[in-house]
Amino acid sequence: MCTAISDNHRRHLFGRTLDLERSYGEELIVTPRAFPLKFKYSDTLSEHFAMIGIGHICNGEPLYYDAVNEKGLAVAALNFPQSTVYRAARQDKRNLASFELIPFLLGTCESVCEAAELLEGINITPDSFNDALPASPLHWLVADKSRAVVLESTSEGLKIYENPVGVLSNEPPFPYHLSNLANYISLGPEAPENKLCPSARITLYSRGMGAIGLPGDLSSASRFVRAVFAKNHTLACESEISRFFHIMDTVSQPLGCAILEDGRPICTLYTSCADTERGIYYFTTYDCRRIRSMSLRRADISSDMLSSAPIYSSENIENLI
Repeated sequence: MCTAISDNHRRHLFGRTLDLERSYGEELIVTPRAFPLKFKYSDTLSEHFAMIGIGHICNGEPLYYDAVNEKGLAVAALNFPQSTVYRAARQDKRNLASFELIPFLLGTCESVCEAAELLEGINITPDSFNDALPASPLHWLVADKSRAVVLESTSEGLKIYENPVGVLSNEPPFPYHLSNLANYISLGPEAPENKLCPSARITLYSRGMGAIGLPGDLSSASRFVRAVFAKNHTLACESEISRFFHIMDTVSQPLGCAILEDGRPICTLYTSCADTERGIYYFTTYDCRRIRSMSLRRADISSDMLSSAPIYSSENIENLI
């Protein structure tokens, strides 16, 4: 249960929430240009674009959940459990395991146009990283400052969808989410006009009534609609980064408001915001709402060694007295 947004309000910002029942040891990871990127079905990339994002390091390999590269291309992987269908390796395609897709695209592509062209020849395989980490059912939001696409591997094959709203959540497949927006097309931030009974004097009793009907639950379909609404109507403030985090707040999940069948509660473990044009990655976590950041341009991106930093910490509250 996650939501990702690509936003071009003043400059391109890209981020997501990670909504899970537990942490898998997420870290902020910088993969420099000379770190060898290994793939099951193709040669190792010994030179590639540098990238920064959050993921899990296992056996020395970065398993990214979302990341941005030095050229401004960003990718986020979101849970897609009912519809995902991966296929065995094919000789006529470039085969990639699901966990290899983010480093491959960010390591080799400068733009969505380049990524979309490569994706036309890709097959995503069901290979696991290891016995303890089976293949995750995923779909992906791929974006830069000029374009966003969604990648889904389903029973119909590998689909690349243009994403005019720059938002992605989870199930159902992306075409449903776009068509579902028609149900909310009349919503807006302004006070509504009386079209119900123009001859009657109907008094508005509250502000914000133009958005009556905006779904407030935590389902993926509702989060998609809410993210589109917030992205398109949240005004500029002093900080574009703060504006983006306020948008993401509309889809964040408090601990205990969604519970799995086995009784485990879900929450938004972290929220990210990448300034793709400046190479700065910002994030907050559930237990620490302070915005922290790391700049890819200040890292040693010519190295051949991963660098990482923990993201989880206690709340940092400024005491004024």
